[in-house]
Amino acid sequence: MFNLIKMDVYRMFHSVSTWVTLAFAVVLAVFSIFMINTDIQSIAAEPQRAEQVQGEITGNEDRQIGMSVSANPEWVSGDIEAGAIISTAVKSGILLLLCTIFTAVFVNAEQKNGYIKNIAGQFPNRGVLALSKLIAVALQVLLMLIIFTLVTALSGLILWGGRFYLGSVPALFKFLGTQYLLHLGFSALILFLCVLTRSSAFSMVAGLLPCFGVLVPFYSIINKVVYDIRPGWHFDISRYMLDGNISMAGIGASSGVLLRAVLVGCVFILLSTVLAMLILKKRDVR
Repeated sequence: MFNLIKMDVYRMFHSVSTWVTLAFAVVLAVFSIFMINTDIQSIAAEPQRAEQVQGEITGNEDRQIGMSVSANPEWVSGDIEAGAIISTAVKSGILLLLCTIFTAVFVNAEQKNGYIKNIAGQFPNRGVLALSKLIAVALQVLLMLIIFTLVTALSGLILWGGRFYLGSVPALFKFLGTQYLLHLGFSALILFLCVLTRSSAFSMVAGLLPCFGVLVPFYSIINKVVYDIRPGWHFDISRYMLDGNISMAGIGASSGVLLRAVLVGCVFILLSTVLAMLILKKRDVR
């Protein structure tokens, strides 16, 4: 098992997709800061826009289709906290997009080059192949989150200078830890879809839909059906989905929201990995 993990980690670090996604993490972090600054300038030019800017997302009804970042009106003339900027950038779904693409490409690459067929016979329980890949993906997600966070903070410092400051470090680490589990849970889900369908294209498209909020209308339909059945029950399925919790679990979120997000992330990691392991164990390797 340890040797298998070493092989997958080695393959990850020697994969072009790894370094391309890390490079894009840098580019998209700078881009997100640029977009936030553009939004700040837009609010400054049109003060009435400040009333239209949403506060913290609390449920499916607050989410929109698309990928965007929204500036806090207080950032127009006041100080700008690093944690709030990082939270805004991560919750936009930009990093989730990179996780989707990397996982789909990395997991299915072994199907094309014959890697899995060559080594599968060495392991009586082929399910460990999925666990090993998850560990490699977990390392890559961690690297992307760290690089994205550092570049975002550095870009903010360069752009806003003395107005940009580091706030509560414990709050920032709680936020980053929660988001890491959610993004890893999403990557584990993509891994499961790759194993199930043997298709990087299908898995990638399926992962991109939540990234761009395309599932929001479907969540609303489900919520309406549940409400029609039980009118007194304020049910919101997005509170139990990965993309919904990524949007809700910001740096200013309550402990209850963060705890729920952690549980959702852990459940998706566990279920996706177990299902992928069972499929690989039962299926003939081709």
